[in-house]
Amino acid sequence: MKTLILAREGFAVVFVLAIAPIAAIALDLEPLATILALAFMYNLWFFRNPERIPDERDAFAFTAPIDGKITDVEGEGGFAKITIETGIFDARLIRSPIQTKELALSITHGIEGADGYLTQTETLFFGATATLTMAPAFKSSRFYRGKNGSYLGERLGFFYGGKAIITLPKDSDIKVAIGGKVKAGETALGFARS
Repeated sequence: MKTLILAREGFAVVFVLAIAPIAAIALDLEPLATILALAFMYNLWFFRNPERIPDERDAFAFTAPIDGKITDVEGEGGFAKITIETGIFDARLIRSPIQTKELALSITHGIEGADGYLTQTETLFFGATATLTMAPAFKSSRFYRGKNGSYLGERLGFFYGGKAIITLPKDSDIKVAIGGKVKAGETALGFARS
């Protein structure tokens, strides 16, 4: 299957930013043309759609769902949680962290912390094995799939920014540590053994 170099969420933005510098030059606005050209290049980078091959092909392996930096690894109750925060230069696609036959999406709105910011939390349920909670920083994610299953590393959506928390059974073997950089659909986080 052929993959486009840009995520579809970026087509309109990149198209407009490709034409805008030319229009600015035609209107003799060179400083504005330079700023628009830089915005065009950043958006090409922001909306890029790289191919990824998982580090591990084990049936129990789980990979990073988004690009970013691991900010927390903890055990809570009967689960292990890994938190990943995306950075300004990270690719934005959401990829399936595990292979599953069941996939469901739940979206809730609420208030985060004492600051009173309204947030939207998006949770993907991978059968009974794992959940992936997305806490968008400034814009809701876009999802490509419905209730069907997913394969390891498959593109599931587009993430504008924020953090992702992947929850797994507590007896999972975690391979990563706080501070580690991960790539969605490629970096193996560990193995779910139950």
